[in-house]
Order: sequence, then C-alpha cells, then structure tokens
Amino acid sequence: MKLLLLIAVAVACVAASFVWREPWIGGVGLLVAFVAMFTDRDDVKLDDEKGSYETTKSVRNMRSRNR
Repeated sequence: MKLLLLIAVAVACVAASFVWREPWIGGVGLLVAFVAMFTDRDDVKLDDEKGSYETTKSVRNMRSRNR
C-alpha cells in the first residue's frame, strides 16, 4: 500500500512539473520514485520461513555431498 502511495506521489510530481513548467518538481518526483523502488519489500517466503523441517543450509549440504 505504501508503495502505491509513493508511486502516485511521484507521478503527480512529474505531471505537475510539466503543467507548471518547473523542473525541480519533476526532480522531486523522480527522487520519490527512487525511494519507492528501494523501499519495496520482497514478501516471498524463504524455505526456512515456510515451516519445513529442512533448512536451507541442510539442503545445501545434502546437495554438495553428491558432487
């Protein structure tokens, strides 16, 4: 939800820079978009978080033994 709000603010700032012909407003919009891009969280669960009995380290150890 926070990401969509930041993107909406960035788009509004860039659009306002064209309407009012003030380039610094577009720069602020690009900075807000940059912040939104790097504060986005990756909500993909890792194997350790899925509640499986095998951890990532144990799976890596099992795979490396067969090589």
